[in-house]
Amino acid sequence: MKKKLAILIFGIFLGIAPAGWAQSEMEQAKLDIWTETADFVYRDSNLPNAAQFNNVSSMAEFVALIKKEDATSSIYSKLYKPIEDGGFYKQPKAAKDQLKTLVKSIYARLRTNDQRMNDINRRRKLDDLHKQLQQIAADYGVPAATGAPILQEAVATNPDSAQANGSFTDPDGTDTDATDEERLSSLAKRDDSTTSTGNNSMTILAIALGLINLVLIYLLNKEIKKQSKRIDQRRIDIDNLAQMVNLPGRTGADSSSKITMAAVENLINRAIAKERESWQANASGSTSGSQRPIKMAAAVQSPVTPPPAPTSAPVPVPDDSASIEELLTPPNLVAAAPVPVPDKPQSKFARIPVNGGFHEQDLYDAPQHDSIYEIRISRKDPSRAMFRIVTNPSVHRSAIESAYLSLKDACTYQMNNTNATRIVNDEPGVLSQVNGFWKIDRKALIHFE
Repeated sequence: MKKKLAILIFGIFLGIAPAGWAQSEMEQAKLDIWTETADFVYRDSNLPNAAQFNNVSSMAEFVALIKKEDATSSIYSKLYKPIEDGGFYKQPKAAKDQLKTLVKSIYARLRTNDQRMNDINRRRKLDDLHKQLQQIAADYGVPAATGAPILQEAVATNPDSAQANGSFTDPDGTDTDATDEERLSSLAKRDDSTTSTGNNSMTILAIALGLINLVLIYLLNKEIKKQSKRIDQRRIDIDNLAQMVNLPGRTGADSSSKITMAAVENLINRAIAKERESWQANASGSTSGSQRPIKMAAAVQSPVTPPPAPTSAPVPVPDDSASIEELLTPPNLVAAAPVPVPDKPQSKFARIPVNGGFHEQDLYDAPQHDSIYEIRISRKDPSRAMFRIVTNPSVHRSAIESAYLSLKDACTYQMNNTNATRIVNDEPGVLSQVNGFWKIDRKALIHFE
């Protein structure tokens, strides 16, 4: 009899002990979840004494501690009490599922703080806490309990009562449905998906803006280089023009026409004086030669006194106002034989055009090292001439580099080859002389190779 009684007591103990062990492990898991949550709230809100929850050994001690400091932390009133009093995570289900539901409830409550959710760093710390609490719930293991069939039998024998337990009334008198926790979980998942979608959209937008910025920077850099190149070319042209203006014997542009006219008049006066001297010398020699035979003939004739010979009229002195042909042609002399005109037209060489043409004083009889244009004066009409580019390749290269200054005013061309080194004459230009200035009537047609 005693043996049977001992066996019965031992069996009852084996049936009750696992349930007690499971309950103690459940309380420890809950304590770990709540202490981690409280530690997070203290650190997130920059409250002191966050490490005091490390020494808590039971739920009763934890509840007493958060009640004591509820005025500063509000953990008890806003987090612990609504979840524990609601108790919908305690509904008849497996212990691990209860812990998972508790974690979801805490996470959903903590996400209701707008300041925390608007700060990305605090939101990341909250996500880390959520993962840590999920790990605590996942690590919980319940030993096989023999008391579980009792609950299953109760449900099987009275399914209406089990269904009725699906809803209950919390201590505040509020009816809570079993699906409320699932709604909180779905809200949390939806918030996570919304946050993830928003982050992805912002990332794509940032990448697109970065690419647009790169394209704009490239285009801006290209335009800056283009403008810089144009400025350098203009600077070279200005330097060349300044060198040309500062040549010896040249003055400002305003007095260039007057100086040219004065130089031409001076040259004409010199030529007239020289021709007058040579004409007078020839005239005196021919007069003395013609008078000697007359005197000798007079001596041979009879001594009859001849009547006085009429005095010959004096040779008229040419007036300065006469034309050049009249001054250069003696009146009593036989016209000199015409100078043979050369078969080839006379060539002059010039560097660059100025004021739409070439000044006579800028022309050279022989090509210089920097001569760009060859001017051929017509033998039929000396006031007309044609011009073209010389065939010197080294001059071509420098002329192309300073095309704006050297070629623009005298030539028609298209700068379609930036690497050109040679100039080809397609059609010569036409010049007309006006007061010692060769004016460009038609530009020369050229192209580059």
